[in-house]
Amino acid sequence: MADDPKSQGAASGDHANAVVEKTGGVPATIPNDENADADGPPVVENSLTVFQAISKVAQSLVTTAITYALGYWRIAAVSTWVLLPLMACVSVVRDRWRETGQLRRRRRQLAAIADEKNLVTANVSELPSWVFFPDIHRAEWLNQIIKQMWPLVTVYAQNTIKVTLEPMVIESLREYKINSFSFDKLRLGSIPPKIGGVKVYDKVSRDQIMLDIDLIFASDCDISFYVSGIPCGIKDFQMRGMMRVVMKPLITISPLVGGLQVFFLNQPEIDYNLVGVADVLEMPGLNDILQKVISQQVAALMVLPNKLPIVLSKDVPTHVVKLPEPEGVLRVHIVQAKNLVAKDMSLIRKGKSDPYVTITLGAQQYKTPTINNELNPKWDYWCEFASFSPRGQVLKLKLYDEDEMVGKKHSNLGRATLQINSVVRNGDFDKWINLEDTKHGMIQVRMLWLEPTLDKNALKMALIETQELRVTNMSSAVVMVYIDSAINLPNARAQSKPDPLVRVTVGQVTQMTVGKLRTERPVYEQGFTFLVNNPETDTIEFKVIDQKTSTQLGLYIYELSALMLAEKMQVDPQPYDLIIDSKNQHHESKLVFCLQLKFLKRMPKLIDINDSANTAVKPLSRQASVQSNKSVNSTLTATEVSDDVQSSVAGVKTPTDNSMSRTPSVKSIKRDSMISHSSAGGGINDQEPLIEQTELTELLSDLPEPAPGTGPLGSIQLTLAFSVSRQRLNVTIHKVVNIPIKQASDIPDPYVKLYVLPKKENTKL
Repeated sequence: MADDPKSQGAASGDHANAVVEKTGGVPATIPNDENADADGPPVVENSLTVFQAISKVAQSLVTTAITYALGYWRIAAVSTWVLLPLMACVSVVRDRWRETGQLRRRRRQLAAIADEKNLVTANVSELPSWVFFPDIHRAEWLNQIIKQMWPLVTVYAQNTIKVTLEPMVIESLREYKINSFSFDKLRLGSIPPKIGGVKVYDKVSRDQIMLDIDLIFASDCDISFYVSGIPCGIKDFQMRGMMRVVMKPLITISPLVGGLQVFFLNQPEIDYNLVGVADVLEMPGLNDILQKVISQQVAALMVLPNKLPIVLSKDVPTHVVKLPEPEGVLRVHIVQAKNLVAKDMSLIRKGKSDPYVTITLGAQQYKTPTINNELNPKWDYWCEFASFSPRGQVLKLKLYDEDEMVGKKHSNLGRATLQINSVVRNGDFDKWINLEDTKHGMIQVRMLWLEPTLDKNALKMALIETQELRVTNMSSAVVMVYIDSAINLPNARAQSKPDPLVRVTVGQVTQMTVGKLRTERPVYEQGFTFLVNNPETDTIEFKVIDQKTSTQLGLYIYELSALMLAEKMQVDPQPYDLIIDSKNQHHESKLVFCLQLKFLKRMPKLIDINDSANTAVKPLSRQASVQSNKSVNSTLTATEVSDDVQSSVAGVKTPTDNSMSRTPSVKSIKRDSMISHSSAGGGINDQEPLIEQTELTELLSDLPEPAPGTGPLGSIQLTLAFSVSRQRLNVTIHKVVNIPIKQASDIPDPYVKLYVLPKKENTKL
């Protein structure tokens, strides 16, 4: 007699739930499925394999042999009291590190292959994005398609990785004096990537479709390679990040989409398990070198500003899809920090730190100079980022204490994350930010958003603004370069075709194409973006170089001033004659490329029509720093101060308003205060904001200060700012005035206490 199907389903469901409870919320087994593949992912085995057991025994024998040898050579004191405990500690730390990593990777693999019911019961960090965000939709139908196509995708990916990724890894390892690298085996495993959710944007241009994909890749891959002849390997490579797909341009003929642009908004999370000889690198500190190389390769391929462009229609020119066009330029000013944590402790002097800041946007990164022995450093550091998709991109600030000791990891002083989209909406940003992942500390950051435009009047305004900032490396324009191909290149070696690549230089920035092997007619189809200081004087230098001999195969220099005279400041792809030798003789060699130039302009601040009239009339501005000075109070009256400030504000010129320094608000002037005026050329670093705001804040205390004596217990000036994204209320206490004093000799030592009370319904109006 056949069993009841319902009872079978109930029994299997109870068994699955029981397993979930034992494994901490993650299903450890896959429910039986008649349609499941026979060669699916293996089940977790807690027992050691034969190879692992032999490896542990071998390690113990090697340790014992080394200890015995040192004792035999009459250095028994060192081997007994120093070396043996040290090796034991290193072994324990290494085993704990490995077990933690294996458990984390296995948990993600199980979450990737589990069904939706069991997945919801998993750990919060492993849940897909649609669980948390209502505007992200489930994509189980897409996961089923990927699962069905994964065996075919792995064959294609193996060839792509071998041809494309291997040369890039070789180039990255050269800075570590490693000149040999080659893949031996590439098995991407049986667990396919999983889509955690899909978000489609509605407010975009009419000629494109933009969507975000939460990509989860928890593979059981097996990759082996040789580094300088030493066999190494990686297993269980895992990656998670938000991947953006832009479909443009939209066309009226099949396939209706001219091309795709695929990229990660920010650096994805990467994890892996090392095997073979490379297993010795799986230690805190040593593992950072390999992880840095892997992260660089992922960033060089698909992290903004790098994209993976795909042309889908022959009717769309290739440069339309592959020419990078930024939406704007983000100018960042790291002003200063205060109250940082002291990491360098000393018995002689008070603890200090040697702080510096790394500023990261996608794959672009800058580093400030290090200021030694300072807890309140002032960097006054400027940098610029070309932003191709500000929606969803974040600017990451990380503060470190630099250590001069070789091999010692720099200590963490805190971090901060800023949404770029808020700067685009407001036009600028000037705030003190509380550092996270540390005990205390704040950093002052200023940002300005510049948009590309064809208006030639914007160039003059941009040059004036950069001169007022007194910073020589600021940009006034952006140029997009698309290198299509080269024709009839000369041979760099006798009886051998060249291995050419193109090196493009604008100012002090150089970018290179991917090298092509043994061809005199290479096809590159790569795009680049450069920030230009002054297009009236700057040039673009193209150098075609043989990557094996470093021999120059051709040279071409393009004047940007000529590009300014072209229609819409762009030139279509066309061949240009290359200069071959030092006598500036032109041969048959040509380089095919196209250019597009745009100036940078600060756009007017957008005002929400839903805001009140007061908000539209009075935009948000940073208050001037206020310092108490009794001598000034004794000589200046309130009328004199107000008249001076009004005349100063009335005399401000237009170029100063376009700069990042702003004049103080008249409402911030107090009778007992000394006003610090800002000017176009100076005073930027001398002001300290009194208002700290976060993204999507709502000011609750932008009210006039009460007159002295109106309150029976005095008056307090404070600012409330609420962050919707972080669900955090920031309260800034500025000052308290007119506190009643009973006796002139008994001056109080005041402080302020804050209480957050539960919400109560107010029935009385």
